[in-house]
Amino acid sequence: MKKLSFLLLGCLLGMALFPLAAQELPEWQSQYAVGLNKLAPHSYVWPYQNKESVLSGEYETSPYYQSLNGTWKFHWVKNPDTRPKDFYQPDFYTGGWADIQVPGNWERQGYGTAIYVNENYEFDHELFNFKKNPPLVPYTENEVGSYRRTFTVPENWDGRRVVLCLEGVISFYYVWVNGELVGYNQGSKTPSEWDITDHLIEGDNTLAVEVYRWSAGSYLECQDFWRLSGIERDVYLYSTPKAHIADYTVTASLEKENYQDGIFGLDVLVEGISEDHPVLKYQLLDQQSKTIFSGKVAGKFAEGTGSYQLKDQVISKVNAWSAENPYLYQLVLELETAKGDEHLIGRQIGFRTSEIKNGQFCVNGKPILVKGVNRHEHSQKGRTVSKELMLQDVLLMKQHNINTVRNSHYPTHPYWYELCNQYGLYMIDEANIESHGMGYGPASLAKDSTWLPAHMDRVQRMFHRSKNHPAIVIWSLGNEAGNGINFERTYDWLKAADPSRLVQYERAEENYNTDIYCRMYRSVDDIKKYVSRDDIYRPFILCEYVHAMGNSVGGLQDYWEVFESEPMAQGGCIWDWVDQTFREVDENGKWYWSYGGDYGPENVPSFGSFCANGLINAAREPHPHLYEVKKVYQNIKSSLVDPENLTISVKNWFDFTNLNAYTLNWKVTGDDGQVIETGSQVIEAAPQELVTVTFGKVKLPKQIGEAYLDLSWTPNEQPSWSDELPEVAYDQFVIAEESFKKKSTVKSGAKVAIQIDEKTGALKSYMVNGEEMLASPVVLSLYRPITENDNRDRKSARLWKAAGINQLKQTARSVKTNSKGGTAVVELTNGKDQKVGDVTFVYSLDKAGKLSIETQLTPVDTLVKTFARVGLTFEMQDSYNQVNYLGRGDHETQADRKQSGRIGIYQTTAERMFHYYVVPQATGNRTDTRWMNLTNKAGKGLAFDSEKQFQFSVRPYADEVIEKAKHINELYRTGKVTIHLDAEQTGVGTATCGPGVLPQYEVEVKDYSFEFTIRPIE
Repeated sequence: MKKLSFLLLGCLLGMALFPLAAQELPEWQSQYAVGLNKLAPHSYVWPYQNKESVLSGEYETSPYYQSLNGTWKFHWVKNPDTRPKDFYQPDFYTGGWADIQVPGNWERQGYGTAIYVNENYEFDHELFNFKKNPPLVPYTENEVGSYRRTFTVPENWDGRRVVLCLEGVISFYYVWVNGELVGYNQGSKTPSEWDITDHLIEGDNTLAVEVYRWSAGSYLECQDFWRLSGIERDVYLYSTPKAHIADYTVTASLEKENYQDGIFGLDVLVEGISEDHPVLKYQLLDQQSKTIFSGKVAGKFAEGTGSYQLKDQVISKVNAWSAENPYLYQLVLELETAKGDEHLIGRQIGFRTSEIKNGQFCVNGKPILVKGVNRHEHSQKGRTVSKELMLQDVLLMKQHNINTVRNSHYPTHPYWYELCNQYGLYMIDEANIESHGMGYGPASLAKDSTWLPAHMDRVQRMFHRSKNHPAIVIWSLGNEAGNGINFERTYDWLKAADPSRLVQYERAEENYNTDIYCRMYRSVDDIKKYVSRDDIYRPFILCEYVHAMGNSVGGLQDYWEVFESEPMAQGGCIWDWVDQTFREVDENGKWYWSYGGDYGPENVPSFGSFCANGLINAAREPHPHLYEVKKVYQNIKSSLVDPENLTISVKNWFDFTNLNAYTLNWKVTGDDGQVIETGSQVIEAAPQELVTVTFGKVKLPKQIGEAYLDLSWTPNEQPSWSDELPEVAYDQFVIAEESFKKKSTVKSGAKVAIQIDEKTGALKSYMVNGEEMLASPVVLSLYRPITENDNRDRKSARLWKAAGINQLKQTARSVKTNSKGGTAVVELTNGKDQKVGDVTFVYSLDKAGKLSIETQLTPVDTLVKTFARVGLTFEMQDSYNQVNYLGRGDHETQADRKQSGRIGIYQTTAERMFHYYVVPQATGNRTDTRWMNLTNKAGKGLAFDSEKQFQFSVRPYADEVIEKAKHINELYRTGKVTIHLDAEQTGVGTATCGPGVLPQYEVEVKDYSFEFTIRPIE
């Protein structure tokens, strides 16, 4: 193939030449080859037919827009030398080629291998016979996809300019139209455009795209995601007049004294001017389509271009845009020539500011808390995400009190920005730069100035494409790529190009080239240490924290106690939003979620299930920890001041909304489930104000032992992001703790007989009217099916397994029985016959059939630092799967993740209690339980309670089955349910990436004494 010239960024360091050796390689092996013949980056200038279509934002229905999405012809090879080299010729026969859907990654359509890795380059592996050597990538093993389709240009485009846009193709590609080379591109997450007017013919036109899986650009795309290939975003044409709007920048800010008046300005670039100077008109409309500002802008002209600039204008008392009130104005721009040609464009804009004041991140002059989440683009198609799925994502975020999204780690589909503008999400837009595989030391590409053109190209294209979106309040230079000259220069450029926004970069740490100290996965203590310093001037906002992998997000409330008390600690973005998993079906017809290593040969590079760390699964169904996020992130929080007179204090954590926009609904409920009193009212409280509210005394029935005050807040008007009046905040307080003597009201006249195993000291039989209720003995349990956090926590799974507490054996030293029960003294050993501790069980059976099991544990304190749990476990037949309890629900809660659980009486089943995490692990736990009943559908079973609140789970799978399974299709049922009754269970933490379980949520190795009672239910 004839070698092509490289596009150089002449503005960078005066570079006009590069080593001759680079020219001997194909363009896709050079860091300089960021593109050929591409249009300069710019804001979207899609042409509309009329003003009405501009206001509707439906650019895709314009007669001057043509989608090229759909079915293309496709040919795939494993080696560039075997590719069809002249496939771009219009007369090339593709009759034997396959069909492929565009957009969509080819690995999700039957070609090549989807590879998931995190920190390293997937091609830096023996499987591909290659060692990383930037800018070189494998040649022999580099897959090539050849795409072809035809299109016809509409007749009304005759005489107009035609632009071809490919929104996202990974990793490097060449483009031909009708056999002529149009150009190439490197950089997969921002649009690349070519003016193809002179390449078009009447009738069918041939479009050919040749895509390389890996290129020099892959060294900057080492993100924590599936490494996929192909055309993954939209392909389309649009047509403008010869004289056209090429770019525009909107000023839409607020004056910074009172933050009430808007500052509006325009900077518009027009190209293609031949003779007459076009007229540029502008119109700004409010949400009622009322014009509030309009006029014409004068231009300055030179060599076929026009620069139109409207100096900043003051608009009195605008409606400011924020995540709480995403008020959007509509801008319409109309370029008209003397011949009557018209280029009509427009977009929604919002007036807001983004700045640091007194060391705090402020929007519209107010310090805000970042209640954020990271979001990768992911669907079952790969990284091709439909508009419907994007809308589902943004609605779920709003419904769960998330106010910020970080586009990790690249600019996303353009529709995502429109949704965040419309529904109200602060956005951190991030450049498509991550060279994690090179490390942060001397080899880091951040320090290699030959890579500056590629870094700068990606930052500039991110900025110009999205600069007019009000949702973007922070730019990010990239992620996990070290720090050096390239990030210093991109920071300098971006701050000069856009002084209206903040710029952050995590790896800059406390160097000058970040406006925010945005370190990831720092502990609560680290944050406290930072904000306690006297020399800081930047807020601490974690770009990533509380890694949501598997059963996780423990300790979220502990973070927010700091964020809500320390002004310069302003929140963070959870990692991350959605599991990057694919739904597959095995040879037996059982479905499962796939993850790294599930495709390709056994030695395929893989980082396992580390891609499954979302708040929701890939089907957009919430994991239990999403409910905790909603609760902790809520903007209305209360505390109980006086339980006698029912007085509460309420903090309005909104930044721009008075509490009178919401209605407080309250009720008092007894522990028997009966509602005692209710009420509702609207409360006045300015943003950030603390007010006191008194409901008055409530007379409680004598028969209850506890009562609960529940507070629930709903908006007075239905928000755009919900189909109903949603609950946006809630709190609950125990207001009558007379003695905690009330148990399950179960009464029975059944005849009960028990047996104690003389060898183990365990309860091996509990007979009710001659029928055995136990399917396995009741034994002590100190272990749980390990969570993925347990696996990485230094004080957890490794030590537990090394100490053998997953293989406990009870050996009775003495067993004494009588008609009322008995006592067993037991030695506890592990799988290595090492002593773990001494246990005493005291069994007491009364005439009503109630059995009390008192347990005393004296552990050996040298084997482990913590236990997973301390409690009892046993099995029952799986017909006993109906669960009724008084405790926190109705979802899974943990010791360090229970703020979201409300105490109440809940009815569920063993199956519903089991949450199907991508990798099976401990699940289904309930905390602060008062009593629990387990029955069959006929209502027969057992009742459990304790003198103290306890934790429990009822699962349809055995612990051993859960522990062994690596995917959910490997789970199988044994005909039994597994019951755990725990005096204590350790929290879940976030140790997969970040802090483990905090000390206050660990189960210490110490002496324990606890009691459970069992009663028959007939």
